Order: sequence, then structure tokens, then C-alpha cells
Amino acid sequence: MLYNKDYLEQLMQLKDHFSIKVITGVRGIGKTKLLSEFVKTLKEHGIPNEQIIFINFDEIENITDFQQLYEFINEKIMYLEQAYLIFDEIQQVQGWEKAINAFFVGSPVDIYISSSNNGILSEDFLHLLSDHYELIHIYPLTFNEYLKKFSDTEKINNDSIFKYYLKYGGFPILTHTEKDSEILPTLLSGIYYTALTKDIISRYGVRDADLLDSLNRCLAENLGKAITPKVIETYLSNIGKITTGYTMDNYLKMINESGIFCRIYRYDIKSKTKVNGSERFYCADTGIYNSLMNFNSDNINATLENIVCIELWRQGYEVFVGKIGEQQVNFVAIKNSQPVYIQVIDTIDSKSKLRKMLNPLQRIPDQYNKMILSMDYPKINDYNGIKHFNIFDFINRNI
Repeated sequence: MLYNKDYLEQLMQLKDHFSIKVITGVRGIGKTKLLSEFVKTLKEHGIPNEQIIFINFDEIENITDFQQLYEFINEKIMYLEQAYLIFDEIQQVQGWEKAINAFFVGSPVDIYISSSNNGILSEDFLHLLSDHYELIHIYPLTFNEYLKKFSDTEKINNDSIFKYYLKYGGFPILTHTEKDSEILPTLLSGIYYTALTKDIISRYGVRDADLLDSLNRCLAENLGKAITPKVIETYLSNIGKITTGYTMDNYLKMINESGIFCRIYRYDIKSKTKVNGSERFYCADTGIYNSLMNFNSDNINATLENIVCIELWRQGYEVFVGKIGEQQVNFVAIKNSQPVYIQVIDTIDSKSKLRKMLNPLQRIPDQYNKMILSMDYPKINDYNGIKHFNIFDFINRNI
């Protein structure tokens, strides 16, 4: 199964650092594969088997709380001079933070933990270990990584492959299926329902699983649009469902923590402040988005925005939706206190579309990078400092 080897290099660089290595990412994204490769690499570097303890808690049912975990591991490491503790899906263990803290401060161990729920960085964890962890978030395969699936002959038609990538996304397991295979929708549906069941319903004890699923489909239907209580109420009303604002807020928080959809806040460009309300949600992978839309979505702009958003996260940017007066900029991406302003559109095939993209960017008073991304190959790629890139080229380079 393909995976990004950069993540393995990060783990090896952090090996034996005085920190807990925390790996997160939506279920099915390749965390278990990464940890398995890490175990293999440790052995190749001469670490004895008995010093490597690798547990996938999706497969272990007799360790359910921190006391059981502590007793089980302590018996294995009490006579070792050094040990590597590698725990996959650690969130399955009730109170796991206490056991991890006990090992970290009291034993000669190097600790690696993974979770399919971003809520792993809980208040309890941060209180105990806030200064002693390194976070590695796993994202879908990049398009360049995805291309490794195809032969040199097939790569001649990259535009066609890119559209396929937009439709089915970058989950590693999809690289083992034939192009346009009928099993692809089934695989994506399975990933979604596993995440829904294990990382939200079971974790939080959700009573109304159907309502939760409907909320995810509402977010897909409104991908990249402002999500307000009115938007959700209208959607649910149209399918005959009613809920309270309290339940809706709780479910949206759970969905965000599961990583199936991630919340994007608004950012006032003039005042350089985050604005509450009317947040957007983008999906962890465009394959999941299209699966929730039954592969009937014709909203190519939303899909492209989603791809760009994931790429910005991958590059380490904090991502917002920009607000300049009454106008919107698709993304304000900030890293090292420096913003980049980005507009995304499928194609610029008229002067009116070009003006619509340029106008908000032209109103921004600072001189930081401003760009338009589209499926076009632009004849003019600079409008008084505002760059125009083909989106295919953008996702294959760092901004």
C-alpha cells in the first residue's frame, strides 16, 4: 500500500527525543501502515524485538482502561534498559493519558501514539504533557504520490488522472484497485462508516446515528459554504428531521474532532482577526465527499477548494476563509505570521469571472502573496502582482 515516506523519516528523526510522538489523521489514511513500517525500520536498525511493543487497540479487547494498560506494559518493560512503546488507536483505552504520563516520566521509554480522532489532544493530555509532544498529522496521498500507481504510458494524460484523483481522493487503499473499478465507491463508503461508527458513535455514545449521518451529508451538500444553524435546520427539515441547537453544536464538534470534516473559521483581512460565526467545513478527502454525495456532485469549485485546503494544511498553514468588507477570499493561509491570499475557481472563461476573482484580492492593502488557482493554463499569469496558477501545478509545489 502506498504511503508518504516523509512521515516515516519524521518519526526516525524524532526517535529517542524526549517527547511523545502523536500521529493523527482520519481513519483509513495510513497510520497503521506507517507505524508498522516504523517497527520494521527500528528492527533494521538493530533494536531487539523485546524492546519494541506495538499494540493496535482496534485489535485488542482485553485492555480497556489505563490501569490495565499500565500493568500490562510495566510487566514487559520493568527489566529493560530501553523500550519503544507504539500504540495505535490509543483513544480506545479509557484514561490512556494517565498511563502514558506514568511511562513518560518514570520509565526509559520512547513513546509513539496514534489516533483517528483529533480529540486525542484533550485537556487532560495537554495538562499532563503540554510541553512534551510532537504532532504529526497524516493527510491523503498527494497527487504526485498518487501518480506512482500509474504507468508512464498512462501518465501522458495527467489531466484525466487528476480528475480521477479529484473524484476518488487519496486514501492509500485506493491505489490497489483498478481505475474506474466498481469497488471504489464501496471502499470509500466502508471507510466513512467505519470512521462514523468507531470514532464518533462509539467514542461519544451517540444515540441518534442517523441524525449524525444526516449532518455529515448536510456538510457535504454545503461544502465550502457558510454553515449556519439556519442552513442545517433547512436541510434537516427537508428530509423530515428535527434537532435542538445544543445537539447540533455537539454533533458538529464530534464530526470536527473525528476529522471527517474540519471546521474553517472566517478571518477579517482588514483587522487581521478571526471572526466567529458562519464557518465553513471541508472534508478530510474528496473521495469521502463524493461518496457522501453519491458521486453525483457537479460542484467542481467546492472539490477544487477542498483539494487546495488539504494541500495548505499539508504545508503547515493555518487556514481561514477571508473576509474583506462584504467580499470573500476563498482562503487566507498563514504561516510564520505571513498570510497568503488565494482564490479558487474551476475555469476563467470570461472577463466577468476574472474580475470576480481579482476584485477582492485587489482590495487587500498589504503586499503579501495573492494568487488565483484554476484548471486553466493561464496565458497571463500576473495581474499587477496577483499570480494566476494552474491548480494542477500548484498542488505539486510549495507556495
